[in-house]
Amino acid sequence: MPDLTDLLRNTDGSVRLKARWVLPISGPLFENGEVAFENGKLTYVGRARPDDGALDLGLAAILPGFVNVHAHLEYTVLRGLLEDMPFFPWIRGLTALKQFLTLDDWVTSATLGAAEMAAAGITTIGDACDAGASVSALASSGLRGTVFREVFGIENTPPVSQTLDILKRQLAQMGSTLTRSSAESRVHLGISPHAPYTVRAELFKALANFADQNGYIQTIHLAESPAEEALFQIGGGPFKEMFDRRGIPWDTKNISPIAYVKQSGALDARTLAVHCVHASDDDITLLANAGASVAHCPRSNGKLGAGLAPLRQLRDRGLDIGLGTDSMVSGNSVDFFEEMRAAVYGARAREQDTGALTAKEALFLATLGGARALHRERELGSLEIGKQADLCVVRLDGIHHAPVGDDSPEAALVYSARASDVCLTVVAGQPIFDHGRFPTLDVARLRQSVATARRKVRTEGEKILGEAKQQQQQRK
Repeated sequence: MPDLTDLLRNTDGSVRLKARWVLPISGPLFENGEVAFENGKLTYVGRARPDDGALDLGLAAILPGFVNVHAHLEYTVLRGLLEDMPFFPWIRGLTALKQFLTLDDWVTSATLGAAEMAAAGITTIGDACDAGASVSALASSGLRGTVFREVFGIENTPPVSQTLDILKRQLAQMGSTLTRSSAESRVHLGISPHAPYTVRAELFKALANFADQNGYIQTIHLAESPAEEALFQIGGGPFKEMFDRRGIPWDTKNISPIAYVKQSGALDARTLAVHCVHASDDDITLLANAGASVAHCPRSNGKLGAGLAPLRQLRDRGLDIGLGTDSMVSGNSVDFFEEMRAAVYGARAREQDTGALTAKEALFLATLGGARALHRERELGSLEIGKQADLCVVRLDGIHHAPVGDDSPEAALVYSARASDVCLTVVAGQPIFDHGRFPTLDVARLRQSVATARRKVRTEGEKILGEAKQQQQQRK
């Protein structure tokens, strides 16, 4: 397949691409299909037209760019440092290691993560960030997304008003970065009250009011782990022990984390609830009645031993659900084909039913479902005339696809494809990944910078990493 970067950037008028398969997602697929776009918008989706004006991509599938609704780009530098650990010591180790990195470190780390996203066919990201670096990463990479600024505050100080003032300044700085980069149309801002074990009820309510009044979406890590469940159900477990050591009063029990945030008023704003592994039928009703959407992260949940989210029940209640890779520290890669497979296998294993999630349904979660979860379905998530020209091209001619790529593209994409099969990723009609090349980024320089930051973390965080390793050995 030819280098398409110059073609896509320099062609006057409409760009036309055809392939063996076109999957609009919102409608039937096309064998021997074609897509065309101009000025960043799709102008044609259908069967290949008979003239020779379209570039033929061969045995490949053209589909909407994947929508990764939950990630932490900033943590790319920490990949592989906290392996084989239960959730509580894992998150404590992650929190401790963050102190050794500067804003510049976070920016290079997040940008390298953005490059990996582009190479995996991901065009839109819902990213939760602590340092604000993801805004620069998305702006420079050409990716689209919503960046949620994380907020913490389980202790009674500082006062809510001070936390809100800090958040307003942070959002203003992030907005200025987008303005300077001319990226406001691609990258939106949101907020992330981190989790019910890191944000007190009073602050949850204030943040929901702030989000609602200012038109922000918020995202909350919710009902993720047994440790979180123990804190709210029995008022005990490792989180309670940590609170006791820090002198943080806690007398909540006999309530689920989801019911707790609902009771606090946290669901009064548009909310993307992340994980929801330990969601009961009553919890799902609360989420549905609040109009919340859900980020399903099966690989991260499985790796951390958190459990399997009740995906069928969530879908049956009509919640908008997208897939998320979570961070590189928990998911290790952003291979969205692996994420789709994990979603399918996990749903079927939980329900003991092969009908719990089909390949076609998994593709929907990875594209239009994710766009709906981020409230961006009017512009993203499917190949429809007038929508953004955000798409990826996946080669189906590898030996691992033979012969399914010839006649069953949905099965090929979900059950045998991998990120390395992606050969082209386009956002707003512009290539951001083209056959191993990144037109917008110097990935070699990014890798060097991230390697330097990594050495610093390993050196300055030697004690923390040593304790983590000791915990791993004790579990064996």
